[in-house]
Amino acid sequence: MHLRHLIAFVAVADSLNFSRAAQELHVAQPAVSQQIRALETELGVDLFDRIGKKVSLTEAGRALLPYARQILALVTAAENEVREREQLKRGRASLGAPPTVSTHVLPARLMQFKQTWPGLEVTLREAGTETLLNQIEDGKLDLAIVASDVLPPSVESTPFLTETYVLAVSARHPFLGKRQTVRLADLATEPFILFPEGYKLREVTLSACRRAGFEPRVALDGGAMQSALEFVGAGLGVALVPELALTETNSIHPIRIADQALKRDLGLVWLRGRSLSPAARALRDFLTQPR
Repeated sequence: MHLRHLIAFVAVADSLNFSRAAQELHVAQPAVSQQIRALETELGVDLFDRIGKKVSLTEAGRALLPYARQILALVTAAENEVREREQLKRGRASLGAPPTVSTHVLPARLMQFKQTWPGLEVTLREAGTETLLNQIEDGKLDLAIVASDVLPPSVESTPFLTETYVLAVSARHPFLGKRQTVRLADLATEPFILFPEGYKLREVTLSACRRAGFEPRVALDGGAMQSALEFVGAGLGVALVPELALTETNSIHPIRIADQALKRDLGLVWLRGRSLSPAARALRDFLTQPR
């Protein structure tokens, strides 16, 4: 059953006149008759009684008509939906990011995006790099902001942000709380807060301490960013964190690392070869605009 057959059927059913239906459809009358005959042949029933010049619906035609109208209405709705999404009047995109970026960078950016494209919705998920990359590869996320030093070949990326790591200590720390810089090698006796498996920060902390010649003493293993900062603020340990994470806290003092250049490059990634939706493309382009 072809759409053009149903279009011709509804046009004739509405006017009960083949000539007027042809005029409405801007085709020749024989073409309309041909479409109706093809539909009747396919269904194996007559849809119209033709007595002289009078045309009327058969019982089968009356039964088909509401379904034909519904089918054509759904097709029109689908076409409108696709066009609206292509024109960015409607649509959804999903984005993943690490905690510091989702808390300190994205709220203002996403507010600006919403003002530019009010009909588009963005779902934000917070996780570490490894988890986010898995969700990109599984098709659960359209886009993600991840540490871009080593990326799998399954994703494409574009630069997003470079962050500096600093040592977070309690502002009440009797020694470190008064310093602006410190050698990581001097922290062998300090208790450290470690982040969960899958967070790049965990790998960064362990690697930096080992380069400095020691294994970190662990005060908390597996705490997410908020709980880690609360432990630091309470004086229970120190943690290597992105500088962004300390922009809104008074209980924690940031200290720059003097003997190692610790930073991370973040990239915006998406699955290679995947056709992004118009909303996801708009979000990708918006997030990578120069600021």
